[in-house]
Amino acid sequence: MLKRQIGTLFLATCLILTTVPAALSAQNTITVNPTSGSGAQTAINNAINSVASKATPSNPGVVILSAGTYKISAPIVLKSNVVLKGSGDGTIIFATGSVCNSEGAPGYIFGSGVSNVEVSHLQFQSTATGPKDGGHGSYRNCIRFISVSNAKVHDILFDRYLYGDGVRISKSSGINVYNCRIQSSGHDGVSFLSGTKNSRMYNNYVEVQTNTGVRVDNCANIEVDHNTFTGSAGSGWCCVQLQNTLTNVKVHHNIMHDFKGSSSSAGVGNWNAKGSISVHDNVMWNVSPYVQVGSGSNILGPSDHNVNNWVAKGYGYGSLGNS
Repeated sequence: MLKRQIGTLFLATCLILTTVPAALSAQNTITVNPTSGSGAQTAINNAINSVASKATPSNPGVVILSAGTYKISAPIVLKSNVVLKGSGDGTIIFATGSVCNSEGAPGYIFGSGVSNVEVSHLQFQSTATGPKDGGHGSYRNCIRFISVSNAKVHDILFDRYLYGDGVRISKSSGINVYNCRIQSSGHDGVSFLSGTKNSRMYNNYVEVQTNTGVRVDNCANIEVDHNTFTGSAGSGWCCVQLQNTLTNVKVHHNIMHDFKGSSSSAGVGNWNAKGSISVHDNVMWNVSPYVQVGSGSNILGPSDHNVNNWVAKGYGYGSLGNS
């Protein structure tokens, strides 16, 4: 009997010793709380660096931003295998125009040469007050990726008004942008640029503001689907901009409605686009011209202008649920 009890105790001890390290390694999480002042990026970056040192692709580090306003005076810099997650619309990243104010500047949240990253459940705000306020082009972006692989951006509110692009992506692969509300950015809502490939934008609500809802420029294997584009700011020129050499770009099951731009009010706009482009099964009304480039059948000018009805039929933002 004594030998049996000793054997049972030994087995139980071995089980504890083998399970404790795994449980501890799964707790690679740091929670950051907002503080006064404008240097909130310091605490966030310190947390990212800390969890990144122990993170792997199968066991990522997690930085959680609790509800509140984080006033930043420099970029938040991502590291590989790290998740940056807020608490929803109540977690606000607030930036002035001085955070990134030159051509090629990083952006408010910046990833370069990293992989397996995720940014979600945040709101972005700035001091911009109108559709043409602040930066334009490749600077003052909310999220910027350069040479990034396998990234997710989701469940983010890009509030009115912002200085630059909501998400600007260059030379990257495997980027997914979904479940976001872009209301709206000061340039493009989402930009796939400069050799980006194997990426997707889906299930987003986008109000087009200064330029376009999404731009796809010199990219391959890009899918833009199940988004809703609209906008009455009286600036910008198209909901979807297709530009330069494109390979296997698909635009489908989007709703584009009631968009009023300045130079144009196009649904799918063409800027020297060429290559394999498919534009099919999109629903469009009160945009003009409807489709400037791309082959495929679409539902143009339907009598039913009820967005919810089309969502129920499998088109636009909300038609995929929270996938």
